[in-house]
Amino acid sequence: MKLFIAPLILCLFFIPPVSSQHLETKVDTLMFYADVLVSSRLDKHRQFGAENFENIFVDILNKGPESFDDLKDLPVLSVKVDPDSTFALYTWQLIVNNGSDFHYFGYIQSLKDEFEPIRLVDRMHSGRVDEYATFLPDHWPGAFYYNMKPFILPDGNQAFLLFGINGKSRFNRLRVMDVLYKDGDRFLFGLPVFGEEPEGIQRSGKTRILMEYSYDAPIYLNFDPEYELIVFNQVDRKEGIHPGQGMTGIPTGEYHGYEYQDGLWIYVPEVVRERSVPEVSPPPPARDRPRRDLFGRPQNNRN
Repeated sequence: MKLFIAPLILCLFFIPPVSSQHLETKVDTLMFYADVLVSSRLDKHRQFGAENFENIFVDILNKGPESFDDLKDLPVLSVKVDPDSTFALYTWQLIVNNGSDFHYFGYIQSLKDEFEPIRLVDRMHSGRVDEYATFLPDHWPGAFYYNMKPFILPDGNQAFLLFGINGKSRFNRLRVMDVLYKDGDRFLFGLPVFGEEPEGIQRSGKTRILMEYSYDAPIYLNFDPEYELIVFNQVDRKEGIHPGQGMTGIPTGEYHGYEYQDGLWIYVPEVVRERSVPEVSPPPPARDRPRRDLFGRPQNNRN
């Protein structure tokens, strides 16, 4: 027995700690905390993971444009880059309280080293966010963005449609279509480009579109390249079926849209979305050889 104890003790001194095996870089540590903020069963652990994730994320971001390669493939992040690769927009979310509370985080990073990283502060449910306001990054209508589409404004400058989702509450969700643009050196959210008629939109048009709906309802809000339109569900306000849900949006089966015209997005009252029907597969050919039963005896061919 003594012969085995000495080698065992010796091995213990040469086993590297877990942290050195798996968390050798800041990116490794970032991925660890990303897993904690998404997967932990306890809210306090998720919140702890979220705090540490953001701190390390900022440390990596501050390395400059070269940090983009370290961050762009993290599964927890939504990463959107403009066509000229001048900036990257990062968003992510934290869900706690049994899926009832949603918190959103975001940063804008210069990929040309032209400005310091810009932190986005979620104020979606501050009571000030509506469809007619414009906000700086410190009053961001928080969302997890799933698409970003560039377009040209009437003055020739570039802006970006942002399509995202905000959890809002346990039973209700919020789809968001916002506009990101630059005014001088400032990034802003919300610009009056949505309306029914081109005249007057830039003075009194909507700056974003907000759609509240039941969490279990199939909702579409995105730019459809096939139709070259922004397409979205028509939703009616109805009493929700879940206890305590209250009034919510239920899709009617109809679609509306917005069409791009001279730098503005003009409302289209009805969009017919024809779903393609797959071709019917031909029947399989008859067997050339006889079927056989479990005992290997020939049977008659059948299609």
